[in-house]
Formats: sequence, C-alpha cells, structure tokens
Amino acid sequence: MADVLEERVRSIEMCAGLGFVVGAVILSLSLVFYPVLPPANQTNQILDLIAKEDVGSWMTLHAFMVLGFLIVSVAFVAFGFLLHLRGSSGPASVVTASALIGGGIWASFLSVEFFVTPFIKSYYPLEPGFATMLFNIVWYWKMGALALASTLLFVAVLAAGASATSRGILPVWLGWGGGLFALVGILIYQFEFWNSTATGAAINPMRASGVRFGIGLPLQLWLIAVGATLLRSYRERMPALPAQTRTHVPPKRPSAPREPTFKGPEPPPLPPPIP
Repeated sequence: MADVLEERVRSIEMCAGLGFVVGAVILSLSLVFYPVLPPANQTNQILDLIAKEDVGSWMTLHAFMVLGFLIVSVAFVAFGFLLHLRGSSGPASVVTASALIGGGIWASFLSVEFFVTPFIKSYYPLEPGFATMLFNIVWYWKMGALALASTLLFVAVLAAGASATSRGILPVWLGWGGGLFALVGILIYQFEFWNSTATGAAINPMRASGVRFGIGLPLQLWLIAVGATLLRSYRERMPALPAQTRTHVPPKRPSAPREPTFKGPEPPPLPPPIP
C-alpha cells in the first residue's frame, strides 16, 4: 500500500511541476510582449490602438495566454491532490476550486478576442459610434470578469503556498514568498474595485507596468520555482534498482543408477522346494 501511495505522489509531482514550469513560461512571455494599453476607462484610445494592431499577432498572443492559463490551472488541480494526500484537504479544496474557476474565466474571456476583435476592427471604419458602443460593452464585462479571475488565482497561490509550507512540500521562503505577492495582488484589485464603485470605472490594474512586472511577473517566477522544486522531488523519489548479482548455480551431481524395469509380463512364481 505504501508503494502505491508513493507512486501516486511521484506522478502528481511530475504533473504539477511540469505544468507550473511550462504554463508560467508561456504567461511570462505573454506579459513581456503584451502591448501597453491606455487607462481602462479611455475606451476610445484603447479601440484606436487595437484597430492599429495586427489581428494575427493579437489573436496569437491571446491564444498563448489561453494555453498558459489552462496549463497552470491543471497544475494547480494536481497540486491540490498532493495537498489532499498530505492531509490538507481544506486548503486543497480552496486551491482546486479557485484555480479552476479563475483559470476558466481567463481562458473564456480571452477566447472572445478570437472573433470579437476582428469584427470590431473591420466594422470600426464603417460605423465608429456603434463599434465603440459594442466595444465598451464587451470591454467592461471582460475587465470585471478578469478582475474576479485574477483575485481567485491570487487566492489559489496564497492557499497553496501557506499549506504547502506547513506540510513540508515547499520551503518556508518559497511558500510564504508567493503568498506575500498574492496578498498584495488581492489588495490592489480590492482597492481598484472600491474606487470603481463610485464612478463605475473599469478595473484593469495590470495595465500599469509597475503592477504587471512587480506582481504578475514575480508570481510567474514563483510558479517556475515551485515547479522546479516538485520536479526535483520527483527525481529524488525515483526508486533505485538493486545491484545485479550473479546467481549461484550448484554443480551437477551424477545421478544414481536407475533400477531396470520389466516391460513384459512377470515370470511365474517358483515351485515350493522338495522336502
């Protein structure tokens, strides 16, 4: 039974570690190459900038981001299973639910860019007013949903880092380091939400380079570090085969002579002796 549990842990560590590394690398490159947009409320300037962008490159960038968020979400689910096996079922549920909902929202609303952006870009020169109104509707819904998705992913990082540290899965500096950046990200989004309740402004803290490279990029590096830690643990748990030794073969001994066997009928018994 212990061997089966060990194999499950190794399999989960490989899945979660590889997912964190690959997904975080894709998202890090997306953060670096993502264009700097105007403030979230200046939709006219944002629409002008999007209309000037190449549709192919814009859609390719969003496709990579969708792939990155899906891979990271799968890695968080695997990490939740690892926490469950280590006895942290409560934090495991928080990590799994937050990652699935947050990553699903990111992937869904980024997928909207595959058909909405080309339509608005082609329709904008014909009817600028209607195209701007349509873009505003999609933009405000998207920004609100992505704010919720980002908060949920920050919660997943915070719960994963704190519980993994207490269970000895991650070192203290790594677990609480990611939790600290996640907590700062949650506070930033909450302040943006409170400020927008009075004005109805769109929420998009990641538009600022300080938040993008001060919170978003360090969290991606944290995911890479967590993935590398899990992959190292997977390699160290690899069972070593015992040394091959020659089997001792005893020498052959001469076999005892076999008694003759009669294949024909038995001879008749001898007559009794004459007295």
